[in-house]
Amino acid sequence: MSILGVIVEYNPLHNGHIYHIKKSIETTGADFVIAIMSGNFVQRGIPSIIDKWSRTEAALLSGIDLVIELPTIYAVSTAENFAYGAVKLLDSLNVIDYISFGSELGSIDKLYKISKFLLNEPEDYKVILKSYLKRGITYAKAREIALSEYFGANINDIVGNPNNILGIEYIKSLIKINSSIKPVTIKRLGPGYNSMKTGDSFASATYLREVIINKDYSILSKYMPEYSVEILKRCIDKGHGPVTLDNFSKIITYLLRNNYSIENVFDVTEGLQNRIKRASFLFNNADEIIGYIKTKRYTESRIRRILLHVLLGIESNIYSRYDGPNYIRILGSNKKGLELLGMIKSKTEKPIITKVSDYKKILSDTYMFEKDIKATDIYTLAYKNDPVSGLDFTKKFIVIK
Repeated sequence: MSILGVIVEYNPLHNGHIYHIKKSIETTGADFVIAIMSGNFVQRGIPSIIDKWSRTEAALLSGIDLVIELPTIYAVSTAENFAYGAVKLLDSLNVIDYISFGSELGSIDKLYKISKFLLNEPEDYKVILKSYLKRGITYAKAREIALSEYFGANINDIVGNPNNILGIEYIKSLIKINSSIKPVTIKRLGPGYNSMKTGDSFASATYLREVIINKDYSILSKYMPEYSVEILKRCIDKGHGPVTLDNFSKIITYLLRNNYSIENVFDVTEGLQNRIKRASFLFNNADEIIGYIKTKRYTESRIRRILLHVLLGIESNIYSRYDGPNYIRILGSNKKGLELLGMIKSKTEKPIITKVSDYKKILSDTYMFEKDIKATDIYTLAYKNDPVSGLDFTKKFIVIK
């Protein structure tokens, strides 16, 4: 028996995700699939277009057996923190044999070699990297150029692509914690991560979110399974989507203008805090604030994440408090997943949360989990109807039999 882990957002779930699930099962021969899924806010620095329970339902209908929530503090962080939190959570289950992720490269050997190198950077490489960072470009771009210079070959096509970058971070995390989980990668098909172009049956989540926001729903069935489209439409019909960062523009602006301690927010460096403050007094729209702040050094995705950190209260010292998630929150399961859950209970040392009302009895440190509860309460403020709080307490974990 073998068990596969995947790290996902499914924002929204589309044909590319179905391909990845099926190909991963075929490659590993897995009998069970566990997904670590971001909650109501995601790593791109935006809210999920529909809520985590609806996306869980779509995942379970797509061949996932058990869905576990990635805590908010990791879901909205840098690629390094996101990957570490998710991998550490998978490893803590003590049942996972493989982790599979999509990549533009499709070769685990090359990604593994770069990952090992970046975990133990030689001094002469650090000197090259530092020289490019001094030019005021982003760390990611400086690293991309420095690696190509160090190896004497252009490897931009590897370290310059978003899925490859995440894959490298997953492998680095596996090595760092000395995990026995074996990484495999599936070559990504169709348009790129941020592409607004489409293929015969594949489109990026970026493109699909734009289609959904523009209410051109007739296009969706070409690129998404029908049940995923139906779940999406159900949320929209209830007034529970699509949720976008703009829904929180006024709240973020209020916080920034009202003596919010921006310098204590994670990933805000000296100098950037003043730029963010100034933008908040000039604009009250998230897109305009981001447009004003971003530079060659400060990317749009980094600024979006910082605005989410402001909204959710993600402080600069939070990651030094924890070595990965300190609980396992179940969002949903099918019949096989319930069997798997029993197996995990017998092997893991981490507390498992299936009933949120019990969390204070289960957890000795509740701070990380209470960030998830707060995130849901903030997320529902974007609902046109029923913007209630406390959904984490009233929503049972989903079981599909």
